[in-house]
Amino acid sequence: MSPRMNWQKLLSTKRVSEFQKCSTSISQSQFTDPRSPYEKDCDQIIYSYPFRRLQDKTQVIPFPEYDFVHTRLTHSLEVASIGRSLGKLAFPLIIKELDASFRVDNPILAADIGALVAGACLAHDIGNPPFGHSGEAAISYHFTSDNSYFRPHPNIKDAIKEDDNNFYFNDYDYDNKITVEKPYDKKLMIQKNKIWKDFSVFEGNANGFRILTKNCEKGINPTAALLGTFSKYPREAFLIKKPYEKGKEPKSFTKHGFFFSERELFAEIANELGLLSVEGISDGDLAFHRHPLCYLMEAADDIAYGMIDFEDGCRLGLIDIDKHYKSFNFINKKGESELVTINNTPLEILSNIASIDNSFDSNKITYAENYKDTISYLRSKVINVLTHECFQIFKNNYEDIMHGGYMGSLIDDIPSSIKDNLKKMKYLIRKYVYNYRPVLESEASGFEVMDALIHSLAISSDICFSCGEQESEKAKKLSSLLPEEYRPKEEKELNSLTDLEKYDRVLSVLDYVSGMTDNYAMALYRKIKGISHR
Repeated sequence: MSPRMNWQKLLSTKRVSEFQKCSTSISQSQFTDPRSPYEKDCDQIIYSYPFRRLQDKTQVIPFPEYDFVHTRLTHSLEVASIGRSLGKLAFPLIIKELDASFRVDNPILAADIGALVAGACLAHDIGNPPFGHSGEAAISYHFTSDNSYFRPHPNIKDAIKEDDNNFYFNDYDYDNKITVEKPYDKKLMIQKNKIWKDFSVFEGNANGFRILTKNCEKGINPTAALLGTFSKYPREAFLIKKPYEKGKEPKSFTKHGFFFSERELFAEIANELGLLSVEGISDGDLAFHRHPLCYLMEAADDIAYGMIDFEDGCRLGLIDIDKHYKSFNFINKKGESELVTINNTPLEILSNIASIDNSFDSNKITYAENYKDTISYLRSKVINVLTHECFQIFKNNYEDIMHGGYMGSLIDDIPSSIKDNLKKMKYLIRKYVYNYRPVLESEASGFEVMDALIHSLAISSDICFSCGEQESEKAKKLSSLLPEEYRPKEEKELNSLTDLEKYDRVLSVLDYVSGMTDNYAMALYRKIKGISHR
């Protein structure tokens, strides 16, 4: 029988500072803290600078002129609200598995599980760079383009080839398959690929884990339980051996959730929580099955962004709430055109889901004269229905989840009658909201801005500040733009830097750039390019 995760471990309140051994002797406060460890997590995230910056990071609509359009901050707060409800619903499943002695030493209430899931929801977008997914793509493009300033190795892209599901190594200088005889050489080649993949496939979730675990006691310093619940993709970017066939991997395996710089810390936290290792990976790789509560965090996000993107589209007039949409051609992710059939008004689509709630009152559905209140009413009912339907899927698949055997996401497994209406919503969003001209313009400009900022600041990150003439005048000016905390801690000749030292320097630049708000990134770009001096 396959191993099963244990709630005594999954709810660990051990904090990051205890793993990083940075705890110092601190005087005990005379005040009793009424909060649970998970409520503290929520508060520490809310009061953090990275969370506050989400107010000026794009959700979908860029640089909104209207206060009703969602930003990453308002989205995260709404996700947390849904996540709190899902956590409370899951409490009865959890409490019956906790030993009596554990409950005496660690009293757990429904509100605590709600706070734990809510905290992970608050943090779920905290690692996203400016300009949303376009910002992520720009970072990846920068390090894979021919003009990339930094690479751990000149031919690192060609260092590996894929053969079925396994990787073998190629000679760096000649395109010949070779056998690596020295273990050290093999280890070094693997390391080069692991650190390179962090940049060439930049992932906001991995960046979020880095933010949550930085600065030890002076940072957010969350519990292990929160970090586990937060980690949607508990694996590293580069794996020597793929344990799943392409297209058959679980949802949790489609991206990565931590950088090479945090891999040892993640392994310690996974061990503390008792997360199950994925079978079939190489000994040198890290990949785990999700923390059970992570599925609830993911569901809260899926529920929220589907509904709020639709709501924003309606309130901006991009989607006509009482227009009967028939069918249209849609370009899917593969770049293929497909005919999509709607045959409903948006009001009907929302009402089809909302009416599942017995408290739904069709008399409260009005049209153009009061459509804002109508959307708000329908939103609350739709979210309530989806919350309970997703929890039911969690409950139905509980044993598979606890054994690491659940492969999907909760919202994908809800009844088809509901899912069909959600698909119609998504098609309308993709057609009319994601193709909204300001959205496309923001994605294009954000791509250019991020690429230029990384290139400019990466130059200054690699500079040896005491190497005199080796530093160009331009680099000197650019280096002054990089705050002291992100600059190299040690001055070295460039040719003496190891791959890991280069990696750390460029990662520091990405810490700075990815932490910027949309407006700050745009303003700095304009200054560097001489477009504006203000």
